Amino acid sequence: MRWHHDPVDVALTLAEAAQVLEPPLTERQLRALVRVLRWEPCGTRQTGRRGHPRATYPASDIFGLHAALMPFLRTTKQNA
Repeated sequence: MRWHHDPVDVALTLAEAAQVLEPPLTERQLRALVRVLRWEPCGTRQTGRRGHPRATYPASDIFGLHAALMPFLRTTKQNA
């Protein structure tokens, strides 16, 4: 039997993304970037609490944005 692996894009909330990015970006910074870039969420996730569900974005987009910002994040961190 041959295995077939389809590429899967995981969706993350901005809070989840902020926890895994290194060097880190805060959820607030990510939210500002998403707003400036006018990204639309790819879905929503219930939080288990009352209120609005959290917007999710493709992890590949978030990681790609982070990779593009890395040179600037490193420079800023070194200068601090």
